This record gives sequence, C-alpha cells and structure tokens, in this order.
Amino acid sequence: MRVTRKGQAATEFIMTYGWAILVVLAAIGALAYFGVLSPDKFLPERCNFPAGIDCIDKAVITAADGSIQLALKNNIGYNINITDAPTGTDDCLNPTMQTVNGADVNATLGLAATIENNGQAAIVITCGTSLPTGRFKSDITVTYLNLETSLEHRATGNIRGRAT
Repeated sequence: MRVTRKGQAATEFIMTYGWAILVVLAAIGALAYFGVLSPDKFLPERCNFPAGIDCIDKAVITAADGSIQLALKNNIGYNINITDAPTGTDDCLNPTMQTVNGADVNATLGLAATIENNGQAAIVITCGTSLPTGRFKSDITVTYLNLETSLEHRATGNIRGRAT
C-alpha cells in the first residue's frame, strides 16, 4: 500500500491562498467603510414612464426645496392635458405638481397644461418637504386627460437618482 501526500498539498494550498483572499476582502471592506466604494456614486439615474409618455432626460432632484424636474414627451397619439401628480412613494410621499412648461397646474382650481402630440413638457413636482441628499427613489403617478375622448388616465413613472 502506497501513502500519498494529497491531503498535505491541499491543506497548504488552502492556507496559502486563503490568506490572500482574506487580505483582498479586508481591503475591499476598508474601501467601502471609508466611502471610496459608496453605492451613491454608482447608482444609475433613470426616469421610466409607461409607453406613450416618455422621459427625455434623467430627472433633476433638488434636495433643498424637495423638487423634481422632469422632461416628458407625449407619444400617446393625441393631445393631452396634464392635470395632477397625486401620488408618490418612497422618498416623495406627498407630491404636488407645480408647473408644466412654466404654466401653473392645480387640479382643484381646474388649471391644466396641454401637451400636444409629439410635444415635450418640462414638469416641476414638489414633494412637500426637503429631501435628504444622496440616493432618491420614488414612483410618481401623473394624471392626464385625453382631449379627444375627455377620459382621464394615470401613468405611473419610476424615478431614481441623486438628490443634490
């Protein structure tokens, strides 16, 4: 019967490279602890709405006044009136639509802004309070009126980014 030394070789391999792996993990942990690998720096900024209402650009999120600026395009196929942004989630729980292309929007006063088919709109929404700087995430529901049928619809968009 022959005795082999496979067990000793395997143990030496694990001990040698195990320490190297621990050193690499410790270095990654130190970088994360000191903020070099902060997830805020790698967070993808995005603005997604359902088909027909498209985000043209990423949202601009201002932490100090709690505002979100969106650039949307009407690809629904008909003219619409943006009337309100009644609901939000996560970081913007109480959104209020302020302006569409600079015009005031207020559903209770009957103020609405028309966006023509294939037209663009710059929309400002406030969240009611200031926002913490850093990661921002919210779903915003925009209410619009089809001017051809007079039916009201809602489109919920997903906004992710950095509040500055």
